[in-house]
Amino acid sequence: MRRKVSFTIILSLFLTVFGLFSVSAQTKKDIKQIPNLELKLNSGETVKLTDLKGKVVLLDFWYRTCKYCVKSIPGLIELQEEFKDDLVVVGINHIDGQEDVSEYIEYKKMNYLSTYRTDENIYEDLGISLFPTVILYDKEGNLIKVKSGYTEGGINALRKAIKKALK
Repeated sequence: MRRKVSFTIILSLFLTVFGLFSVSAQTKKDIKQIPNLELKLNSGETVKLTDLKGKVVLLDFWYRTCKYCVKSIPGLIELQEEFKDDLVVVGINHIDGQEDVSEYIEYKKMNYLSTYRTDENIYEDLGISLFPTVILYDKEGNLIKVKSGYTEGGINALRKAIKKALK
């Protein structure tokens, strides 16, 4: 039993370190500033990320059949509600079609924006290879945090980072 727990801890640490490395090492665009990208949303509208300056912006890279992406959704809903005047959460989904994303958003009662599969591949542009991955920007569009994978305390860490960015 002790061996299994040790192996699990080592594997988790390895995946966390490797995940953070793979995001930063493979990034094609500089993510230190909010990317100048225009995204098509499931609602049919578009949003230009640089137009969101003045608010804290959380980009969540997800898809429906990703177990840990789905586990993180309730926490993101909670953050969007808690910081509704100062935070914009944008789900970035390049896997699922528009109708599937819209139905899933309604089913989960997601209170934030999301994209859907298009010809553009923002994942490749930003070098994202692990899901979920969250990128957090402050009000000026400066990178605050990159977090790959899911942990039970992940939402609390994001909450602290958002509060710090709002001071």
